[in-house]
Amino acid sequence: MSAKITDYIEEDSEILKKKDLIKVTNLKKTFSQINQHLYGKLKYTDTDTRSRSKEIINLLLCKIIDEKNKSSAEPVDFCIKKGENEYTLFLRIQDFFNRNVKEKYKDIIGKDEKINLNQELVYLVVRELQNISLLHSSRDILSDAFEIFVSKILKDEGGQFFTPFNVIKFMVNYLNPEIDDYILDPACGHGGFLLESKDLLWLKIEKKFRADEKNIEEKKFGVISNLYGIDKDSFLVKLCKLYLEILSGEKSYIFCEDSLDVKGYQTEARKIIKDNSFDYIITNPPFGSKIPINDKSILSNYQFGHIWKNTRNKWVMQNKLVKQQPPQILFIERCVQLLKNGGKLGIVLPEGIFGNPTDRYIWEYLNSNGQILGVISLDQNTFQPYTCNKASILFFQKLKNVPEDYTIDFAIVDNVGHNKDGKVLYKLNKDGSKKLDSDGKPTINDELLDLHLELINDEDFDYFKRQKIFKIKRSQIKNEIFIPSYYTGVEKTLKSLSTKKDVILTTFGDLIEQNIIYTNKNGYLPRGDEIGSHVYGLGGIPFIRTSEIHNWEVNLDSNKKTSEEVYELYKDKQNIEAGDILLVKDGGPNLIGKTAYITELDTKIIIQSHIYQIKALENDKAIDSYLLLYLINLDIVQKQIQAITFVQGTIATLGNRIMEVALPLPSDINKRKKISSYVIEIIEKKIEIRKKINKLNMFSSNNS
Repeated sequence: MSAKITDYIEEDSEILKKKDLIKVTNLKKTFSQINQHLYGKLKYTDTDTRSRSKEIINLLLCKIIDEKNKSSAEPVDFCIKKGENEYTLFLRIQDFFNRNVKEKYKDIIGKDEKINLNQELVYLVVRELQNISLLHSSRDILSDAFEIFVSKILKDEGGQFFTPFNVIKFMVNYLNPEIDDYILDPACGHGGFLLESKDLLWLKIEKKFRADEKNIEEKKFGVISNLYGIDKDSFLVKLCKLYLEILSGEKSYIFCEDSLDVKGYQTEARKIIKDNSFDYIITNPPFGSKIPINDKSILSNYQFGHIWKNTRNKWVMQNKLVKQQPPQILFIERCVQLLKNGGKLGIVLPEGIFGNPTDRYIWEYLNSNGQILGVISLDQNTFQPYTCNKASILFFQKLKNVPEDYTIDFAIVDNVGHNKDGKVLYKLNKDGSKKLDSDGKPTINDELLDLHLELINDEDFDYFKRQKIFKIKRSQIKNEIFIPSYYTGVEKTLKSLSTKKDVILTTFGDLIEQNIIYTNKNGYLPRGDEIGSHVYGLGGIPFIRTSEIHNWEVNLDSNKKTSEEVYELYKDKQNIEAGDILLVKDGGPNLIGKTAYITELDTKIIIQSHIYQIKALENDKAIDSYLLLYLINLDIVQKQIQAITFVQGTIATLGNRIMEVALPLPSDINKRKKISSYVIEIIEKKIEIRKKINKLNMFSSNNS
């Protein structure tokens, strides 16, 4: 018979008082240890993971309420009392839940709700948490708990992932709402943005009404009545309401609705959540292509629910609806609808939106409805270890009269205090030791901590300075690219090159217009095809994928080969010839921009759809495939490609943005010819070496 937890846990011998509770520096670590215990106990049972997570949260609410309602000298109830076993503790905690949570918040908690964890697990959770002060250990207890107990479930079910506290705090501080402002989060989850807004506004009230305690309390209650939230997850809505009301003692306005389905709002929400009503909207909506909105009744309510076309360099909305739209796109428009004139928005969005040519209609809409206040590019690890989506923060102000030109805050955040595994990262001295603050504690390497203050005094963008934080004029934005690294890593170098007389900056688009580079009948660079995995292994013709392109060469030993018959189907269409350049356009972020030169040894292949095929046509400007190969592989060109390559999840794409990439073409034709001659030498040597290797292989085969 296996031992119970009570067999090896000693009973408490003293009464535990609130003042005895300790602060821990890493509450998530404690929660993780509990989760591991729970998993070990329940992995062979039929217990539903989401249900179990809810029960843990219910226990945490008991603990929070217990701490909140007790004076320093009072004994706490959330503990194992002397002589108490699993059964008696379970009964007492269940009674605490009934009296202090269910009865007090009966308009939120269902009458049949109870703690459904078994006695042993309740005992385990209480034992792990009883000596800890949750309220002193974390600014957002439920956020820490959700990361450990709930995050993966919500991500899998609806593209939701919880916003790290440092991101929340920065966004609220940057927008800096005032005491009487109406604040909304239309994808509120457990209420992180609302809680941080509450804390900021309460601090402002305490400073403003220092000598008037009665006024302070009244104003604090008033703040809660100005905070609004919407979420379609009923569990999160319930918790958000409870959490706000437990911590503030005032009724909150959190609604269980689909924010995007305006016509579907219930009566109470319809009365309160109205267009043109809110001073601030701060949100991190669910996003992803796996959870598209395809309901026509919802799409028809939005301009972004319609197809947009680029007509004479201006995006125009069409009457026809799109088949589907990722939710984050519709959330942008919904937020703008809900803002008052002059109201401000802070929203987390996938970085692709900030530069994709196909998304430029979004900026057309935003530009006609207000001004961009700021764009903060977040590190790839910001939402790790739960999602690798690269995101940026957009700050926007709704205005009836939009200024012709204005400045925008840009910032690049490379360090967010943790790595891809969620491990805390510290600032280091040159010898590798941790930097210590004035109290002798290690300093977390988190650039978001004081970023809102740094942005107040940020300098104008300067082509000749190294900057991670800067202001840039709206008129300086190129091709609606709102990605800060594009300007710091690309525009500065291009600006410098443009002043040199021996260089002509020429884009791929320019070369196509001048009939120097071949395009297909649609005016695009040709790309390969997908032949289908069902024809792999049918013969010896290499199917060249992105991983087979490296160091100017194609790997003909591809493990995905097909038959002569399949090759004949694609031979004329792809027309692979010696002199063609292959360039990776989609795939792993580290592969985008890799090139291969097709030699006489490489023509009998099929190339994948993620690869561009670049053909230089005969011309009198001495621009041949050798020169193009050289130019494409220059550092400044590769940096441009990286800057306009956007990562969606783990897949990166360059797309037709390649047309915007500028090549620093030597203005002297003789210099072009000299470069080409040098590249020809390299290619010919590579061919010679490969032929020798092939002879050796043939010799080895004949002897065997």
